[in-house]
Amino acid sequence: MIRSVAEAGKSIRQKRQEFEQRMKETCIIAVLLGAGGKGLEKRRNIEEKLEKEGILALIPEDDFAPDVAPSITEEVVLEKSDVDIIFINVESWGSATEFGQYHDKEGVAPKLRILVPYRYHPLYGTSTGYLTDLYLTHIVKYGHVYAYDDSETTDYPTSEKIIMKLTTRHRLLAALGKI
Repeated sequence: MIRSVAEAGKSIRQKRQEFEQRMKETCIIAVLLGAGGKGLEKRRNIEEKLEKEGILALIPEDDFAPDVAPSITEEVVLEKSDVDIIFINVESWGSATEFGQYHDKEGVAPKLRILVPYRYHPLYGTSTGYLTDLYLTHIVKYGHVYAYDDSETTDYPTSEKIIMKLTTRHRLLAALGKI
C-alpha cells in the first residue's frame, strides 16, 4: 500500500485522537487499604491525586457502609464488585490482618498490590517473621509485593509513587484493552 505523507499523518493523528478519547472514557476503580490515623490521611491525599488522573479511588472508612462490619463489607466489595486494583499498605496490625484475610482469596488476591516497608520485604529486607514469610508466598503465587520507603532516605520509592505509577499504567492498559 502506497500512501502520501499527508495521508499517513492524517491516519496517525486520527488514531491518536481515538486513543485519547478512550483514555478519557476509561475509568478504573482502585481501593486503598491501610492504617488509620496518619495512614488514613495519607490515603485520602493519594485518593485526591488519583481522581485528578481520572481514577476512582475508594477508601473503606469513607466509602463503604458505616453501619455494617468493615470485615464483611470489604470482603463483599473487593470480591464481588468491579474493583480493578487493591492496594494494602501494611503498616499496622489491622492492615496486616487485611492482608492475611485476602492474600489467597481467589476473587481478591490477583488484584492485590502489597506495599511493605523495605526492611520487611522478603527479597530486600532482613526480617524473617511470619508476615515476611507470607509476603514471599504471595510473591511466588501472585507477584505484586512492593518495597517502599516513605522517609525517602533510601533509593526505594514512596508508597504514593508506587500507587500512582501502577494505577496510571493499569488505566492505560485498560484503555488499550490489554487487561
